[in-house]
Amino acid sequence: MVKKTYSIQQVSDITNLSKQLIRKWEDRYQIIQPERLDNGYRVYSEDEVQTLMLLKNHINNGMTIKQAVDHYLKYKDAPEVNPITFFHKALIKAGTEGDEHEILHLLEQAHHKFGVEKLIHEIVVPFLHEIGQLWCENAWGEYQEAISSQTVRDFLSHIRRHFYVPEDAPLVLGSCLPGERHEIPMQILLIQCMLRGYRTLMLGPSPAPTAIQSTIALKKPTIVLLTGSTEIAFTEFAQSITTLEKLAQAHQDISFYIGGAGAEIHYSEFELNALKLSRTIDDIIPAKKN
Repeated sequence: MVKKTYSIQQVSDITNLSKQLIRKWEDRYQIIQPERLDNGYRVYSEDEVQTLMLLKNHINNGMTIKQAVDHYLKYKDAPEVNPITFFHKALIKAGTEGDEHEILHLLEQAHHKFGVEKLIHEIVVPFLHEIGQLWCENAWGEYQEAISSQTVRDFLSHIRRHFYVPEDAPLVLGSCLPGERHEIPMQILLIQCMLRGYRTLMLGPSPAPTAIQSTIALKKPTIVLLTGSTEIAFTEFAQSITTLEKLAQAHQDISFYIGGAGAEIHYSEFELNALKLSRTIDDIIPAKKN
């Protein structure tokens, strides 16, 4: 297997360190030793990129670069810190400090290291659960919770916009239910759809049933996904659920699914047949067998 290498510009983009600083650390501390191509250009290994990221994290935690290098050299042969654990702790620290730029940068690093699917399951979802727990325990205030959630939402939206899917791929329309304003579960679900070869389109939070209806008429999706993470959509906006069931019955050629924590609780309270309850992506698009 060919080992992946990176140019100094790529390393700078990944680590958010300037090219000048990378060269300075390399020359002064010899902690990384990139190979040189015949044309003299540096190429960096994955391990060297991770070393630079580790040094940067030590510095962010208050060390000088000399202290960070000494710490690295002292412990580099010790059992390796689990990278998932590293990102979990770093994200909580950044969220506690309300540092949206660091949260975003950590998510970008994790995306680069793990890829989209592992990023979602092992970094983003656990981070969101931790945000919710810290909020419920009053360990975090409104600003910490809001800035962390909004940064995750914006990052997921960025992934969706830049994820390539062929233009002729079938379309999935995703929407929060009327009254529902929590977008992140739908963002995650649509990314999972894209990983399985579907184009996606998402409506904003709490759309009116007529907005969903007109979008279906205009875009003609193959699948429509509706989520309700809270109970609001099924209590205060209960009539909209009935309206959407009639809409689904009128479009027998489209598969309609409804999901989320609110749906799990209230689905049985409504006479729903065309709106099928889904719990995971596999209920909607079964994974292809190898």
